[in-house]
Amino acid sequence: MVRHGETAWNKENKRCGWFDAPSSEKGIQEADSVDQTLKRKCCQFDTAHTSVLSRVQHTLKIILEEIEQSSLPVEKTWRLRGIVKHLDKLSDEAIMGINLPNRIPFVYELDDNLKPIKCM
Repeated sequence: MVRHGETAWNKENKRCGWFDAPSSEKGIQEADSVDQTLKRKCCQFDTAHTSVLSRVQHTLKIILEEIEQSSLPVEKTWRLRGIVKHLDKLSDEAIMGINLPNRIPFVYELDDNLKPIKCM
């Protein structure tokens, strides 16, 4: 999992939450640094999940193009935090206390039942 980079609102110390604020120039550069990291690690994916927000879809597009997987199936959802909660078996209180970092990839390897084998 990768969170989007900085947004135009983040630059102004505004919290965007679910508002569809665009990526800033720095946010685009942050996406570029993530894709380079994933490319160096030779990561290949079976599917991609993304938020419906444009900044997140833009980040994913940059990454998939760089790792040469732009034709990968993409599922869109509002609830990526819920996926982390499920995979790491966190309580409601615990997941709300986690500050999911921007531009740092979380890579989960899942078995056929979508249970985590390991988290990178």
